[in-house]
Amino acid sequence: MRVCPDCGTVNGEGDDFCGNCGAYLGWSRGAAAPVVEPAAAPAAADHDPEPGP
Repeated sequence: MRVCPDCGTVNGEGDDFCGNCGAYLGWSRGAAAPVVEPAAAPAAADHDPEPGP
């Protein structure tokens, strides 16, 4: 599914131009790359370490 950046119309994955307004949608792609989100920082890093004896 490719959404037109100009008019918001949903187009087919293989479409290079919007079927509604004719805007160029960019190069056709094969399989979409998975979205990778950065790992969250550990909660222990949010506070100062306790002082030693």
